Amino acid sequence: MSERLVDQILSMLHNSGELIQSRLPKQLGVNAKTISKVLKSLEKNGIIKREKFIDDGRVTYKISLLKKEQRVELDDIGWAPCTTCPNLERCGRGQPISPENCEKLTIAIKMEYQKLLSSGENKSENT
Repeated sequence: MSERLVDQILSMLHNSGELIQSRLPKQLGVNAKTISKVLKSLEKNGIIKREKFIDDGRVTYKISLLKKEQRVELDDIGWAPCTTCPNLERCGRGQPISPENCEKLTIAIKMEYQKLLSSGENKSENT
């Protein structure tokens, strides 16, 4: 599964709230089969919900993010490089040093996301 495609879909969902599956191939420039495979995987991992939907007389799916309320413990974010960053006090939105442009944070988030996806796949294989 293309990590970039997953990132694009999740970003679109965060921005719009919901998407129509049949419109995604044109919006993303990816074939419908690939989109379907990615969405099924995200649904299986509890990240999105797909509901049947009629769009221009055709059956498709309305895609939305599942909102899980989670309590965050300090141990849960210990993987983030921010905890030991020498620039932490100067870091902030709109500043030259910020979470939005921190390469170390971006890499750490992607690695943690992949671990979470992998652990979800392993759990589903064992059940």
